Amino acid sequence: MVLIKIQLLRHQEKYWKEKVNAMRLIYFLLFASSGLLAQGNLGFQFGLNDDNFGSIENISSKIDNYDLDIKNSTGFQFGVFTEIDLITFYIRPELNLIFSKSKNAAAYSLDEGINIAEHSYKSSEIQLPIIFGYKVLGPISVFGGPSFKYNLSNSSNFNLEDIKDKYTLSLLLGSRVKIRSISVGLRYERGLNNNEVLIINANGVDLDNANIDLTTNKLSLNISYDIPYGLFKKKD
Repeated sequence: MVLIKIQLLRHQEKYWKEKVNAMRLIYFLLFASSGLLAQGNLGFQFGLNDDNFGSIENISSKIDNYDLDIKNSTGFQFGVFTEIDLITFYIRPELNLIFSKSKNAAAYSLDEGINIAEHSYKSSEIQLPIIFGYKVLGPISVFGGPSFKYNLSNSSNFNLEDIKDKYTLSLLLGSRVKIRSISVGLRYERGLNNNEVLIINANGVDLDNANIDLTTNKLSLNISYDIPYGLFKKKD
């Protein structure tokens, strides 16, 4: 009984430490972004994502040529940004909240025959990209930059080990068309640090050395709106 209480206390301590670290990160991102927002034009954005993540890897008995057509990865994001115009170039820091989900499967063989491990995964993240853009021609520009993310929550139908590294770094590249206050852009984001989580149990079956690859690999379509500079100015 005493051992159970100690384990519960340790679990609660770990839970509150993670919450405190998450709040510290949120405050830091808000503080950092508020300083940048004061230098440029404020705006809002929304994006639809094709998230290619959550794939099942490294199953020793996996059947690679088995036909499985249930892959489904989607998501969306929304947030705020500021854009600092430097004539030919621009700098665009953003603060986004991202929701993602994926559904995929792998076929593997056991003594009783072929089994299907069907995996569903959901996650929510805070993202802080720092985008550096170059105006190519008229309303068309290309951009790139680092993206910093923190994992807020995740859920899976598998029994997975805890995500140890909740901070991830990725590279973001893309292009956009901007007409007045509205811009439409296409982005590709790729994780720079691998993010793999061990599968403890999948559909009631233990899989030795199998893991879920959560490395960011995302294509997104974004629409953003710049709030006019004079919107908050007092009228004479």
